[in-house]
Amino acid sequence: MEIIAKTMVFKKRQMLIVLISLLFASCNESPSCKDFKEGNYNIVSENALSDFAVIRNLDSQIETNEYGDKTYYSIEWISECSFISMFDDTKMVLNDEMRMINSDGGLVVELLEVLDDDCISYQSYVKNFKELSLRKGKFCRIE
Repeated sequence: MEIIAKTMVFKKRQMLIVLISLLFASCNESPSCKDFKEGNYNIVSENALSDFAVIRNLDSQIETNEYGDKTYYSIEWISECSFISMFDDTKMVLNDEMRMINSDGGLVVELLEVLDDDCISYQSYVKNFKELSLRKGKFCRIE
C-alpha cells in the first residue's frame, strides 16, 4: 500500500512539472508575421541603393528615404503574412510609375520568414508583373 501511495505522489509531481513546463513554453512563443503588422522598421532591400524607414499600422504605411522624402501607402491585408499596398493619392501627388503600379493591382508584400525577434524577410512585386518587379529584403524593427 505504501508503494502505491509513493507512486501516486511521484506521478502527481511529474504531472505538475509537465504542466509548469508547458506554461513557460507558451509564454515564450517565437515571433510570427502578426508581430510585424504594425511598428517602425528599416527596410533593407537587396535591389535598392539605400534603406528606407517605415512606419506601418494596419491600414497604412509611410516610407521615408535617406533624403527625408515620404511615400504614402494604403494597405489591405490579404492573409496573415501578405498585404497589398497602393500609393495613397489622397496624401501625395502620384507620378506616372505610381499610377501604373496602382492600376496593375498595387504592390504585393509577402512576409516570408522571421529572422529573429526584430527582423523578418519579405518579397514584394507589382501584382500583375511578379517576374519583372520582384524585390527581396527584410524589415527590421527600430525603436
